[in-house]
Amino acid sequence: MSLRVLVTGAAGQDGAYLCRDLLAAGREVHAGLRPGWSDDSLWRLRELGLLGQPRLHLLALDVCDAAACSAAVEQLRPQLLFHLAAVSSVAQALADPLAAVASNGEGTLHLLEALRRYAPDAHFVLASSGEIFVPRHGVVDESCALQARHPYALSKLLAHAAVRCYRDSYGLHASAAILFNHESPLRGAAFVTRKIAAAAARRAAGDTSVLQLGNLDARRDFGYAPDYVAGLRALAALEQPDDLVFASGLSASVRAFATAAYAAAGIVLEWHGRGRDECALDRDGRRCIAVDATLLRPADAPVLRGDATRARRKLGLASSVDLAGLARLLVDAERRRLGSAAA
Repeated sequence: MSLRVLVTGAAGQDGAYLCRDLLAAGREVHAGLRPGWSDDSLWRLRELGLLGQPRLHLLALDVCDAAACSAAVEQLRPQLLFHLAAVSSVAQALADPLAAVASNGEGTLHLLEALRRYAPDAHFVLASSGEIFVPRHGVVDESCALQARHPYALSKLLAHAAVRCYRDSYGLHASAAILFNHESPLRGAAFVTRKIAAAAARRAAGDTSVLQLGNLDARRDFGYAPDYVAGLRALAALEQPDDLVFASGLSASVRAFATAAYAAAGIVLEWHGRGRDECALDRDGRRCIAVDATLLRPADAPVLRGDATRARRKLGLASSVDLAGLARLLVDAERRRLGSAAA
């Protein structure tokens, strides 16, 4: 009999890739979606060709609703539960911190409690975040101290602590994947990497609009989403649950990612100025990128890099795409979308 798997946040970047891989492995997948989802919100599942597959079951599930979580788990009795549903960006959480805490923190508690009551033998994996740790010399591993510098980190810190609590107090097989930035062609339009890739594709198509960005010096550990999704499945399969950092171990600035993305679109950038006056010009001296002070965050870690030594050893986590390759994947996807829209 096929394993029953519940994936919350199934319409998101990681959720869509996870559903694809689980279906390919012969699993019965229940894709948790926000109630009242629209056809447009399923675009990732559609791009991956998953809609209509007989073993993919779309399920309306509001993780903020404790009763709904209990009912879903009681009915499905999943063997695996991947909790990916979340307010997924620092900017979103800054705009509505209570919604972030309700979705990311309390939603995790609702699901863990439902498992405790109705499926205590299930394996649970949380998509946690590197944002909740205090870097040591610019690097985060599992031993670093916990801290919430902004509402997003606060919401994820509550979720992460809940996993540890239910594992220690009730013996649940509950693990946390401490995810650093991971990108793909399925990245949401609000994320800076997607914004950069889309702007580069438009510029290559003749658009002269100037892309506005925030902190160009912010450095992030950019991984490839399908690599991390493979790691999520490996984490769920461990005999003993664990909390592990998922990261490439390399950091790059927003400026470096933008340079790589525009290069993938055939545009060589030249950077001029400093701070809020910095901008990027193409070879003809036309402005491509400028700094918008309103996009600067009040509490933004300048360097964030993960040490995934334990995940590489225990899960076989590996990086299959470097920064230039990642930028090219995103830009190529945006150019295809532009071509489809023009057709």
